[in-house]
Amino acid sequence: MGVFTYTDLVEVDLGKLSTATAHWKTVVDELAKLKNDVRDTLVKKSDGARWHGINATVTKEFVHSAAKEFGDLHREALDAAVSRALKKSHGGDPYNAGHSSYTSLDQDQVPRAMKLASLGEDANDKQRAELRRLWQSLSPEARARIWAQHKGDLLAAGLLAPQMKRVAADRGAGSYDIDSPGARDHWIQIQATGMSNAGDFIGNTDAAYHMDHYLRGLGTDLDLDVDRMLTDDAALRQTAEHAIADEREKWRKQALDEFQKSGGPPVALPVETSPQSYTHTDRNWYLAVGSGMTNTTGTVTVVPGDDGKPRVSLDYQVNVWDRYKWDPGKNTPIGPTEVTDADMARLHSTGLAREFDMRGSGSVQHHDLSSDGSLPGPVGPGRDGTRTDIGRNGDAR
Repeated sequence: MGVFTYTDLVEVDLGKLSTATAHWKTVVDELAKLKNDVRDTLVKKSDGARWHGINATVTKEFVHSAAKEFGDLHREALDAAVSRALKKSHGGDPYNAGHSSYTSLDQDQVPRAMKLASLGEDANDKQRAELRRLWQSLSPEARARIWAQHKGDLLAAGLLAPQMKRVAADRGAGSYDIDSPGARDHWIQIQATGMSNAGDFIGNTDAAYHMDHYLRGLGTDLDLDVDRMLTDDAALRQTAEHAIADEREKWRKQALDEFQKSGGPPVALPVETSPQSYTHTDRNWYLAVGSGMTNTTGTVTVVPGDDGKPRVSLDYQVNVWDRYKWDPGKNTPIGPTEVTDADMARLHSTGLAREFDMRGSGSVQHHDLSSDGSLPGPVGPGRDGTRTDIGRNGDAR
């Protein structure tokens, strides 16, 4: 057996232990009830009965012996303390490793978190996931120490990736390649290819690229350029701004409370808004994504200011995700061509095209929560996003 690490410990599935705890407690309670019933009924009746002959001694001794056995069984073999200990190991005790917010292993976790953070963008998916788990379980003071030393590496390693599962609002057209295509399906495929080319020509470059990815049938995830989306689309920008505005006072208060508890050292808290749906108003992004899901993740830090007052700040990123799909019941005119969404969805069902997931995160922005200033504007995208853009998902043609 290899070395047992903290990560191994926190990844242990304690679901069965929780079930065992519940069953154990039921057994203990039933034995306690049975012990009391024996004592209050059987023993009392035995002592009050008028026994004659050998029953006067043998039966009474047997009843008392049986009652003692029940008491010993409850007290020793199934002691309620065992049930309490199992409950604590499952998470009822904040100082026990089974608890989700356990933070008393900073001394062991910090070196591991430092090592993972130092990998930066070279961290693989497993290492990034471990880093995010460690980050959540560290104390606010430990997070602040690591943040101060490795902020750039932490961000490069994807520390601000959403903790919640990124799932599209609906599943799309269903199973892939389950029907045989007919002549009309092939005709729709040709029309869709024409729409993709026309989209490039009229400036809907992302719509054209996403359509092209769909028609190529790759089914692979596509990266979204969220900086350009925020720059181009007011609906997404306003949704993100409102989400932060709704949470900023709560985040600020929580961070200041932790700073006060720390007695002066800096603190850092991970924050995340709930996912919200939105619909693009920019034509290019409406055709490329339509309605998507978004949330904001970040880290709130509090450090002592030069004037003696704590300074509270937020480093955050906007996240977007959706599934590229066509919803039956709608028509989508693109240039001179119009096809129904049901026609386009059928291309997925017949294997002539394939749906795919889209996701992305914007650049990390810094905002001072100690003031009432507005959020910074979107970061300039720095590239045009056309098919000839070599940085666009590695699929430039």
